[in-house]
Amino acid sequence: MLGIASYDSDEEEPAPKAKAAAPKPAVQAPPPKRARTEAPAVPKIAAAPKAAASKKLPEQKMKEIRKEMSSAKSATAVVQVIRRNLEESWDVRWGAEALYQVAKRSTARTRQEWAEDRSIIKTGDKLRLEAESGISGQREGDADTILLALEALRRMNLQETADQKVALQRAITLIAANNWNHPAKSLARCFWLGAPMSREAELKEYFDSKALPAQIRAKQIDLDGPDLALLLAAMRGEKGLKEPALLSKVVIRLKDEGIHKGLSATDLVEMAEALSEAEVTDQAALRPLGQEALRRRGELTPDESHRIHTAYSAMKLPLPQVWDAAGSTKTKHSAVGKVTTQAFALQEGHEKKRRGNNDIERTSPPRVVRDMKMCSY
Repeated sequence: MLGIASYDSDEEEPAPKAKAAAPKPAVQAPPPKRARTEAPAVPKIAAAPKAAASKKLPEQKMKEIRKEMSSAKSATAVVQVIRRNLEESWDVRWGAEALYQVAKRSTARTRQEWAEDRSIIKTGDKLRLEAESGISGQREGDADTILLALEALRRMNLQETADQKVALQRAITLIAANNWNHPAKSLARCFWLGAPMSREAELKEYFDSKALPAQIRAKQIDLDGPDLALLLAAMRGEKGLKEPALLSKVVIRLKDEGIHKGLSATDLVEMAEALSEAEVTDQAALRPLGQEALRRRGELTPDESHRIHTAYSAMKLPLPQVWDAAGSTKTKHSAVGKVTTQAFALQEGHEKKRRGNNDIERTSPPRVVRDMKMCSY
């Protein structure tokens, strides 16, 4: 027993030494731990700008997405492009163009249905943020992108007119600072977007006759059909911008051949109503518009058909009479000289018949018998 007791006392004596030795590594351990925590802190702060810079979409990917949209033949196909690239390949440039294409390729009913789609709503939210504060304005074409985004949002009813004031003011300030050196399409789009707010103090100076309207008049040759539709829409109603000088340029441009390319059937109806409100009577501009509407009368709804007939009747030119009288001639000067055309009307029995619509039944082709035994009879 004594031996055991003495053994236990021997073990108890080194025990304090072990306790005293234990804190030594504990005291030495904290310095490396602090060094480890402080060392990674610096790279994390430095890496933040790199992550932000990496969000810029490569130009090659941008071209691929735009090519997909240009080859899309319906609003549904454009929405599919949006869904594939919304999360990983977002860029405000293709986003604004995509939403605009959805709006232009949809009817009034389908446009309302698309406005409730999740991907379209998310695209609209992104464009609102980008237009108000996201786009820096330092890159070439930023102002044009803001205007395109605002038009797409308004056409899809994803943003009210009053809510676009801040973004519109940013865009028009950038354009004015650049001495209005922007495409005619962007200027026409700006005219349409700002018409309801043109009398407000912040925007009034830009919509003076010597400012934006004068710049559009100077670029009238570059205006296409959709641009003319925007200008006429901006002049409608009590809040419309009444610019007689600009209206005369629009009427002159409507006389050009092929100017109606890119217009929807609804655009034709709204343009006719705008010309009726402006009391335009120049038949050289009204006739081609009415002829285009009659060629595409299958695309008009019953209400739209009634509206355009009413508009032309108010302009003292009934819609069925927009065609030239039979036998009338026109002479135009071209590169090869004078070209004279004569209008004619199809007579009964002279119309072109469709294939298969024949008065005389065709004879049946000879039958081919494969069975040689039957062929010998």
